[in-house]
Amino acid sequence: MNKKIFIELFRFNTKTDYLPYYQKHSLEYGDSDTINDLLNQMNAIEAFGYKENINLKINELYTNASVLVSDMVKKFGNEIRIDSISEFRAQKDLIIDRSDFLDKLSLLDEFMDAATNIEYRKSTELAYYASNTLNYNRDYIGDHVLVIAADLIEEKFELKNKILEILTKDENGIWFHTSLQNRLACTKDEDKIQKLMYMAKEYIKPAYKVQKKIDSFLKTQVITSFEEAGTLSLTDVSQDFEGFNIAAYHGVKETNLDMLIADSKAVNVEILSSKEDLGSASVLCDKDFSYKIAGDILMQAKDNNADFILVKNETTKEFFDKNQAQMEKLTGRDLGLSIISQDQFIQLLEGEKDATKLGFNEHKVEVSFLSSKKVS
Repeated sequence: MNKKIFIELFRFNTKTDYLPYYQKHSLEYGDSDTINDLLNQMNAIEAFGYKENINLKINELYTNASVLVSDMVKKFGNEIRIDSISEFRAQKDLIIDRSDFLDKLSLLDEFMDAATNIEYRKSTELAYYASNTLNYNRDYIGDHVLVIAADLIEEKFELKNKILEILTKDENGIWFHTSLQNRLACTKDEDKIQKLMYMAKEYIKPAYKVQKKIDSFLKTQVITSFEEAGTLSLTDVSQDFEGFNIAAYHGVKETNLDMLIADSKAVNVEILSSKEDLGSASVLCDKDFSYKIAGDILMQAKDNNADFILVKNETTKEFFDKNQAQMEKLTGRDLGLSIISQDQFIQLLEGEKDATKLGFNEHKVEVSFLSSKKVS
């Protein structure tokens, strides 16, 4: 039995349109149907630019049109948005200008024969366009180059130093990588890049004492390894946050922050960048890069009327709290959002109201809701 799905399809033609728009469709699909089948159905209604097995974006997930519709419905529900893999590069609807992707492949030309190069043109496009880094640095060499570099080193280990020299010396090189973990359907490319990142840090450590520099930055500027969760567990809710709007920044790994917001009876304000990586290694070449990403996260929360942002640990809280002035400068926006860690929020839910015991007296951005809003 066929089921119904509602689609918003990205449309844009560089020759006729000033801005992109979305065309709405209501279609039926079967258990074996792929996104290709939906594209064919929509094309029969009104022709648009696409091709079989094209790479695209579905509800912010970068994938290929060969995926099953049923898998996307399981993940997102029966309302999906189909976007070009790169709005910046869109030529006609889902067809893009790939010249940036192809030009950057030349960085490793000396290590590949023509056949290998052609194969990588087919297999690494998703990794390149899925990178959030391109939203902040379009000159970035690209995650496709990192994936290829990882493969080449694995196949011919004697090339390691030559390849790492290229990746670490390029002013738009490996240090600008941000995680693909929540942006690609498959995580194998991110796994490869993480191994390569470790090798790159080891490669430059003798000359630049790289880990010492990163560790120092983590302590003074508080860009964190923000994957650690808080230490407290919620036992009982004695005061709730009904009537509040709370946004959560999770970082790359899953957290229980959404569950805590639900327990608090607050409205969970969803923001697109809630699971983005801040790219802390970028401090080795650009101290403002991570602040730009963080500033956008705060803007999204503010624009969606969040009263404050909940984060998973103390160091992440410190980063967003103490560096908002720089984030405001880079985004050109007034932010001033209170940041609360998971452990602080649990203490609040369990009844603590003393700002000093909670550590609110040490926040740079005031946490004022205990006096300005009644927490019941």
